[in-house]
Amino acid sequence: MFKTINSVCPKDCFGSCSLEVDVEKGKIIKVRGNRNSPVNQGRICTKGMHYPNMLYSPERLLYPLQRIGKRGKGEFKRISWEQTLDSIYEKLKNLKEQYGPESVLYYNRFANLGVVKNCAYGFWYQFGGFTSTYGGLCDSAAQEAITLTYGEVKHNEISDLENSKLIILWGSNPAYTNIHLMQHVNKAVDKGAKLITIDIRENESGAKSHLYLNPRPGTDGCLALGIASQLIKNNIIDGNFIDQHTFGFAEFKELVKNFPLEKVSAITEIPTAKIKSLINYLRENPRYALICGMGVQRYTNGGQTIRAISLLPALTGSIGKKGCGFYFSDRQAPEPNWPFFPPKPKRIRHSIAVAKLASELDKQADPPVKAVWIEQANPMTSNPNTNLLARSMNQLDFIVVADLFLTDTSRMADIILPAASIFEYYDLITGYGHSYIQLQQKIIEPPGECKHESEIYRLLAKKFNFSLDYLPENNLSTIEKIINSSNLNTDVDELKGKPYLYPSYQGISFGDLKFNTPTQKVEFFSQRMRDRWGEDPLPAYNEPVENRYSSPNIYNKYPLSLITSHAHNKMNSQFSSLSIFKEEPFVWINPDDAAKRGINGNDRVKVYNERGSLILKAILTKKVPPGIVHTYFGWWDGAHHTSLNKLTGEYVSDIGYGTAFHNCLVEVQKEKKEQRTSPVPVEGGI
Repeated sequence: MFKTINSVCPKDCFGSCSLEVDVEKGKIIKVRGNRNSPVNQGRICTKGMHYPNMLYSPERLLYPLQRIGKRGKGEFKRISWEQTLDSIYEKLKNLKEQYGPESVLYYNRFANLGVVKNCAYGFWYQFGGFTSTYGGLCDSAAQEAITLTYGEVKHNEISDLENSKLIILWGSNPAYTNIHLMQHVNKAVDKGAKLITIDIRENESGAKSHLYLNPRPGTDGCLALGIASQLIKNNIIDGNFIDQHTFGFAEFKELVKNFPLEKVSAITEIPTAKIKSLINYLRENPRYALICGMGVQRYTNGGQTIRAISLLPALTGSIGKKGCGFYFSDRQAPEPNWPFFPPKPKRIRHSIAVAKLASELDKQADPPVKAVWIEQANPMTSNPNTNLLARSMNQLDFIVVADLFLTDTSRMADIILPAASIFEYYDLITGYGHSYIQLQQKIIEPPGECKHESEIYRLLAKKFNFSLDYLPENNLSTIEKIINSSNLNTDVDELKGKPYLYPSYQGISFGDLKFNTPTQKVEFFSQRMRDRWGEDPLPAYNEPVENRYSSPNIYNKYPLSLITSHAHNKMNSQFSSLSIFKEEPFVWINPDDAAKRGINGNDRVKVYNERGSLILKAILTKKVPPGIVHTYFGWWDGAHHTSLNKLTGEYVSDIGYGTAFHNCLVEVQKEKKEQRTSPVPVEGGI
């Protein structure tokens, strides 16, 4: 007989889905959505359903490995944990003595959410310091922009979308990225709500759209200012809301006068008739919900773009009411406190923007970075300019990677640590698609010699004679201490049965019309934009880098904009190696662009620029406009000979130190026969 245990998916996703996990004789046999959960009500994505395939994949790493071949070739031998720990101890100790603790870069991202990942600092703080990155690969520009504008990043509970009469999806594809929100969008449309989709392509969520707008990549901010101009000109605004609850409207009104309809149409390449149609929809339904995706802030003008878009609902008073609001992410739940931090050392060097890891890694001085420890991350797939990153990593003396699989990053390691999966340790999970806190349960023991990072750090700490008080064991007692120190009115036993919702949660966000900004109002004019970032306090529009107008010399050689988005069957680069999800990497191209290049459907094509090149299968479709090529990111170079970030540059967003992946010009040509037999050569063997 099997038993069913409740848990949660901790992946970096809007879902944070409650799970029911069937386990029999110490083995997980099925994963499904928790039918009794208010979070997802039994629904999960195809990736979640296939967790058993991931857990028991024959490709899963089960033992520590040591590199024996050339770095990046993926040649390793099995070694014991004792050999592993001795090797790491000697390397780290010698580097610290010779260069100082900052000679080690500790690099972690968000393969999994949860508070327990803070266990790492119990080791690194006692190590005396380290080098780290700052900024983000995902949504840091938007988070900063919304915080500057509204004071907090939050939205109505997603079920409230069913009260909407008009919904705008702006650069958002919830059919692939937020399935729980998408079901409420569909229900609203089925009840008569109008749906408008704004995206650079025809995405999977816009099938029921009443209107589709395709702005030129990176011009969403211009479009938002143009819409604002038309709303003000036609008096489709809520003067009382603006007067009482916003700051800087007069200055904003002057700004948008510079964005008349014809100018906006010329810049965005959207016909004026479509923009007028959008304004008419807003005239009929000035109370509406605007759902904004992450892609629109992945440009060098991304922060100001989000500021401009997020202010549109404020113009019509669509804030703090049912069926309305600005949706990006919901971060009302307090982050659980980690009560085990040792004293923070002074020698922590936050000196590398994560967007510029490739170029900055080997430029650090006094001391130089000589080693890198990587966990919860796959930078050789997920970071920009991976060809350059491979060269930088090859200059290092020592690389340690903790992972479940032989990823592109693991292939670069000197030592690979086999990590535990999400069903093999305890954690507390706070997501961002909703505001529930959930218990991640340890359901099975790790296979082989896999260990959770907390256990690895405890073992290594013993070598250094560090205090284990700051490195607690991963058990329910530790989770209970976290709950108590976070002042959460719940306990482990209650969390085993249901998620926890913080008492101050607002089902209608900003329903009290309180905004945590310096003026206590929604800020059209944000002085903090200038003070923090040196940017215009108004959401001014500037062309992003690397396009036809800002970089004509590059554009003349590489006239197509490469846009990548989230895939249905991958979580960034996770799940990409599972055989059930494997596919031939492809790129969408408009038939007109294909015809100019002699490309037919299913031809293999070379996609390239000065940073690198790839071979992909061409799919001809009018779902992408001319001038754009589109695909989904996450393929591994080691598994698919395709790492899209070979092509992307190290561009940083205007605020938030975000990564501007979408500023990427390429050219596409039909593959020559001599290219068929080998992937693009990369220094270091990657």
